[in-house]
Amino acid sequence: MRLSRTFVLLGVVLLSCCRVSAATFYVAPSGDDRWSGTLQKPNAEKTDGPLATLTAARDAIRRLKARGGLREPVTVFLAAGTYPLAEPLVLESRDSGTAQCPITYVALPGAKPSISGGRAIAG
Repeated sequence: MRLSRTFVLLGVVLLSCCRVSAATFYVAPSGDDRWSGTLQKPNAEKTDGPLATLTAARDAIRRLKARGGLREPVTVFLAAGTYPLAEPLVLESRDSGTAQCPITYVALPGAKPSISGGRAIAG
């Protein structure tokens, strides 16, 4: 009984460091960098949905941090598909999370995204 109370107390302390809800962004090859990235699929009107690039996701997190720092964990979910990079994706110290509010880039469950900086060579 004492051990279970300890775990409950520990959970309350950990949850008080960051809000229970997390900021979530979605990236998909069919996305659009003008969209919010807060929807996994485009809405019916095709006015909002996932972002198209990792750079746009990084920049969305930078804007979130600029509005007052991280107050919750941030997760960027990548849909299946290929993400071509025309230039290197640069992550700086300002793109870091904290121990209490980490920033995580991860594939959607079952997805196998591919990030490619290569170019096709013909001839």
